[in-house]
Amino acid sequence: MKKLPLSFSPADSDFLLCWTAAWLMLQTLLTFNVFSFLQPLSYLTLGMCFLNLGVMGFMFFRRMELPYFSAAVMFFYMLYVIFTVINANYVKMAVFQTVQIMLLLILLEYYNTRYDTLLKILALVYSACIYGNLMLMLLFPDWMFVTEDEFRSFILGGNYNQMGCRFFCGIVASYLCIPYGKRWVLNTVAVTAVSIITLVMVGSMTALSCIILLCVACLFVPNRLLRWGTYAFLVFYLLFQCFVCFSGESLYNNEVASYLVEDVLGKDLSFTKRTTVWSASAKLFAESPLIGYGCVTDDWYLENLYSEAVGPHNFIYGVLLHGGVVLLTVFVGIIAMAYRRIRMCQDRRAQLLLFAFVTLLFMMCFEAYPFFFVFYMISMLNYYPDFYHSCTTTQS
Repeated sequence: MKKLPLSFSPADSDFLLCWTAAWLMLQTLLTFNVFSFLQPLSYLTLGMCFLNLGVMGFMFFRRMELPYFSAAVMFFYMLYVIFTVINANYVKMAVFQTVQIMLLLILLEYYNTRYDTLLKILALVYSACIYGNLMLMLLFPDWMFVTEDEFRSFILGGNYNQMGCRFFCGIVASYLCIPYGKRWVLNTVAVTAVSIITLVMVGSMTALSCIILLCVACLFVPNRLLRWGTYAFLVFYLLFQCFVCFSGESLYNNEVASYLVEDVLGKDLSFTKRTTVWSASAKLFAESPLIGYGCVTDDWYLENLYSEAVGPHNFIYGVLLHGGVVLLTVFVGIIAMAYRRIRMCQDRRAQLLLFAFVTLLFMMCFEAYPFFFVFYMISMLNYYPDFYHSCTTTQS
């Protein structure tokens, strides 16, 4: 008869890890209110996240160890909630978002000896949701004929523009699992193919182009060239953000921006009316430049920003509207902390992960994705040296 260990640590329990991670990812990935019969699942996943945070938070914080990266991210969300309260906006949603990111950080810190299991369960849930989204699109093709309420048509993010970041993070999640078995190679190819097919079906060209760019970099670009290409792409992103996105409607009078958009990218200068939204975002930011407006509702955007679109359609403007210069400064500092850690790794996976994050930044020139997925990618950068060490230790 097998004897039970005299002492048991929850950190040794794969079940608790998988249980918590699965509920967290379902809550962040899926938009249940697209289908009325799935609405109870929305409350269930949210309730499980609160319950899991209570359990995991008690186990984690009693150790009284909080790394600088986790502390910085929590400080970001603390400011986010405070600014929301000051402006009397959507406090409930700000708290929900804080719960999600705290669960992710606790999982990454508390289960630092189970990174293989954590990465696999994250990749599995991402993959299942991506496959399931396409299946539902084929079974319920009403989305093809939706014209009035296009913001809530897909279970994976609601709006078709919000699917891009979920596909992107799902591909990266599966790619990070490749060292754990050849089946993950097949899954990464399948997830990428399904993502591309879905984006072609819904016509989200920005996300489609960026995912194809990531595939090209993964398959054909040598490691040394990839590193310098990443830095060059980062410079291009910064120039594009400053000279194109920050120009707004004055873009038409900017020769440099006109060259980048029309000659280099082959796009029209309006970016499907995004320049109008960017100009409106700049004016709204100028009214509260330090702390922004906190977390706001879709109706708030329609009333105060632009009546024909929800959100600023640019992540940097989104951060500025949520928390002003203060929140953006903290955000940049968090990225710097993560980059400082991943630059210690010179292997190809690290270089591709860094390139993927810069590609995501460029995608966010045109969309304001939820904070969770951005911090998910930043967390992958920060913890990658630990993933690499865990992988090499397991293989040896």
